[in-house]
Amino acid sequence: MEINKSSIKRISKLIVKSFLLVFYMVFIFSLILGGIIPGIITLIPDEASKPCYLGYYAHCSFTPYSTLILCVMAIIGIILLLKLIKYIRRQYNKVIETNTKLKPLIKN
Repeated sequence: MEINKSSIKRISKLIVKSFLLVFYMVFIFSLILGGIIPGIITLIPDEASKPCYLGYYAHCSFTPYSTLILCVMAIIGIILLLKLIKYIRRQYNKVIETNTKLKPLIKN
């Protein structure tokens, strides 16, 4: 089997797309977990120098607002994850459609 320049370009594009998908997945999951876990931790009562805006001593004296900010960050991560899943499905369907169109053209 001979490897020409066009197949090398296709393989390199596939590798770059794969690395980008892995990077996006790691980024999105860290966005989601980085919003949910600290958002819950900010609500836990703890010793602090001053009470939070809800009236008790919490990990964060800016508690209700910081919790909302972190929850919004997690929601944005979930929306991005859903968009990435839709993109992956579209690419997969495109590959399946191309394979079904090319199958009759390929002869053994």
